[in-house]
Amino acid sequence: MNAAPVLRLIFRYNSRLSLLRLWRGEIHNAVQLIGVLNMMLAAVQRHQARQLLLNMQHLPPFDQPLQEWLQTNWLPRLRRSGIHRLALLLPQDVYNRMVIEGLLWNSTRKSLPYEVQYFTELEAALDWVSDAELPTTANDWPRWWHQPTLLRLREQKRRRNCLR
Repeated sequence: MNAAPVLRLIFRYNSRLSLLRLWRGEIHNAVQLIGVLNMMLAAVQRHQARQLLLNMQHLPPFDQPLQEWLQTNWLPRLRRSGIHRLALLLPQDVYNRMVIEGLLWNSTRKSLPYEVQYFTELEAALDWVSDAELPTTANDWPRWWHQPTLLRLREQKRRRNCLR
């Protein structure tokens, strides 16, 4: 029997923005996704994060048991986590996108204790969670591979616009 691939998860917490963000490898199945989402909630509580950037872009198909677990287990715990803002990078897969939007829509029967914004691009999500404040201090991004993504994306966009 083949062992499941080990996920390398890196949670980055920006104290100035009270923002938790996850860098992760590929998630291949629902069991891995459940583990990642549980670890993320634990990190939110450990750091008392007030903002969460959740990248749902490259995930496996959401089967029915996963959808039920999200609706009955994870979303209620997210509601009680204390976050104020959730930036959600929507899945590129149309089916997963509809599932995520449907789950969040269903969870709004009661008013949500946090703001939710949907994004298709990381740059826009980072702008929203940082209120367009550029996270550029060494304390915010201590390692070169975690340099401000927002700055890199803006620079790439600026270069592309200059070439046109």
